[in-house]
Amino acid sequence: MPIITPQILKQIAEELDMGMVCYFHKVTGELEIYPDENHNPGFDDECWIDVMDKVSENRDDYIECEPMSSRESFRVMENFIGQIGHIPTRNKFIDVISRKRPFAHFKDMLEDYPELLKQWYAFKEEAYIEYVKALIDAANVDEEEKL
Repeated sequence: MPIITPQILKQIAEELDMGMVCYFHKVTGELEIYPDENHNPGFDDECWIDVMDKVSENRDDYIECEPMSSRESFRVMENFIGQIGHIPTRNKFIDVISRKRPFAHFKDMLEDYPELLKQWYAFKEEAYIEYVKALIDAANVDEEEKL
């Protein structure tokens, strides 16, 4: 398998965060990317049909990387909030994610805290990179078990 560089991990993480699904070719290291139907309801697959067919016809040649589930994304948000040092601010964020539409409320509240917003983007990126590493490690373990 080709070496998965930090740049590739970052690219996959960014694509997943934008609602794409990525396929890493186990031999060439090539990435195939298209919108995740679960995160982009009603997307027109006509633009992506060639890539989708290529992956579908050679599924075993790729490691599939899908976006985090909402549960996993919520856990990342909770972990970020848990590391906010200013207790009153942390409590505001805890309160806001305990309501309906926690993701929307969290994003809205971050707009009032520009420094936390920057920290959030860095934190989320690192969490997504770790998530991608775990997906790839799990796929490699599955491959080794088949041998």
